[in-house]
Amino acid sequence: MVKISIKLDKEAIRKMLLAIALWTMETLSGCCLKIIVMLLVTTASGNVFAENKITGMRVGVVQIEERAGFRLVVETQSPLKASLLLLQSPYRLVIDMPETNWAVDELPHRGQLLIKPGKAYRFGTPHPNVGRLVLEMEKPAAPVRAFSLPPSDGGNRFVIDLLDRGKTAFLVAASALAKNPKKDFGAQVPSNVLVKNANQVHVEKPLSMPLPKSKPSYLLAMPALSKTVPIQKPILAKRPQKWVVFIDAGHGGKDPGAIGKAGTHEKIITLAAAQELARQLKGTQKIIPILARNDDRYLRLRQRINLARQNQADLFISLHADSAHSSSAHGISVFTLSEKASDKEAAILARKENDADLIGGPDLAAEDPDAAGALVRMFQRESMNQSARLAAAILKQIQGLPGGNKRGHRFAGFAVLKAPDMPSVLVEMGFLSNHKDEANLKSKLYRRDLSRRLTKAIVSYLNEYGPKIEDISGHWR
Repeated sequence: MVKISIKLDKEAIRKMLLAIALWTMETLSGCCLKIIVMLLVTTASGNVFAENKITGMRVGVVQIEERAGFRLVVETQSPLKASLLLLQSPYRLVIDMPETNWAVDELPHRGQLLIKPGKAYRFGTPHPNVGRLVLEMEKPAAPVRAFSLPPSDGGNRFVIDLLDRGKTAFLVAASALAKNPKKDFGAQVPSNVLVKNANQVHVEKPLSMPLPKSKPSYLLAMPALSKTVPIQKPILAKRPQKWVVFIDAGHGGKDPGAIGKAGTHEKIITLAAAQELARQLKGTQKIIPILARNDDRYLRLRQRINLARQNQADLFISLHADSAHSSSAHGISVFTLSEKASDKEAAILARKENDADLIGGPDLAAEDPDAAGALVRMFQRESMNQSARLAAAILKQIQGLPGGNKRGHRFAGFAVLKAPDMPSVLVEMGFLSNHKDEANLKSKLYRRDLSRRLTKAIVSYLNEYGPKIEDISGHWR
C-alpha cells in the first residue's frame, strides 16, 4: 500500500481524489456504487481540509486597566477561526474552532488552571473537525480582547484576555456573544500598540510535562492526578448580596454646568439630587449606592466611567439639569447612548456635555475607539439595548411629574455613557433656563419625589434584568 504524505499540497490532494472518483465511476456500474464513492470522497476531503492543528496552549497574567487580567494564547499551524460563548454555573468560556484538530497528545484533556481566576480546562472535538476548549473560571471573568497574531518564532497565535468586572459585565458580554454565535474572532487584527504589548507579555507557566510544538514548550495547566476526572456538579456561584448603583452628579468644581435664571449652578443641583437618590437607594436595603462625587470637585468623564467599573456597578445613572435658548423649554429627558442623535437638540446637548472635559485640558489617557476591537463594540451594542430598557422603566415612573411625559427617551453620543459593560442613562431633570423647572429643582420636596420615582424604576429594572441577589429574607430575587 502506498502512503500519502501529509505534506502534500491540499490542492494536489483534491485533484488526486477527484481523479480517483472519476476513474472509479467510469469503471464501476450501478448507481449505488457511484453514490458510495462520492460519499467516501466527500468524507476524505473533509478530513483533509480540516488540517489546521492546535499545537500549544499557554496562560499568563496581563495588565488591563492597572489590574491583573487572565491571558490565554492558543498556537496553531495556520490562522485560526474561533467563536466565543459565555456560560454560568459555573462561569465558563467556550471557544469553538472549526476546521481544526488537536495536536497536543501529551496534554491531558482535563486539568487545573494555575492562573487565577482560571480554575479548570477541558478540550475535545464535539463535532467532526471542530476543536472545543472550555475554560472554567472562579469569578465572572469575561473577555475584553480577542485577536490573532502572526507567527513569531513559532505558530500562529490566537489571544484572549479576560477580566473580572463583576456579574453585570459578565451578563452583558454573555448576552452579546449569544446573539453573535457565528462571529469569527480569529479574524480580528489588533492595533500596532497591542501587537507590541502582546509580544512583551510573559505567558508561560513552567510545569512538569512539555507540550510538543509549543514555544515556549510548557503546559498551560497542571494535569489531573488521575486519568479520569469526574465532571464537577454545577455549584451556585457566590452572588453579590446587594446591587451596586453608580450615581454621577454632573459637572462640579471648576465646571459649574448650566446657570439658571436665578443664578442656580447646575453642579449644585446635581450633587443635591445625587445625594438624595443615594439615600433612598440605600434605604431599599437591596442597593449599595456609589457617588461619583460627594462634594464640589471636578472629574473628567472618563474618570466617572472608570470609577463605576472599578466598583463593578450594575448600572450607571448620570444626573444633569439643562439650559436652553428658549425659556419655554421644560420637562425631563432620559438619554441613552447612540452613534446617531435622535434629534438636533440631543446632538447639541451631547456635544455641550462632552465639551465639559475641555475645561480640564486635553485628555491624554483617552483611548482610540478603533483600537477597542469587535469584541468591545459588540458588548457596547448590548449595553445600549439594556440601557434602553432602563430608560423605559424610568419614563414609566416619572410620568406624574411636571413635564415627565413631555420629552421622553432620546439618544446621542454622550461620552459619559460609553461604558460597554453596564446599562447607562443620563437624566436631564429639567431646564434651569425655565423659571418653573429651576424652582422645582431647587426644592428638596421635588428632588425627594423625583428620587423616589427613580429608585422605584431602578429597583424594578434590576429585579427583572439585573444579576440575582439574595434578599434579607434569604430568598433569591
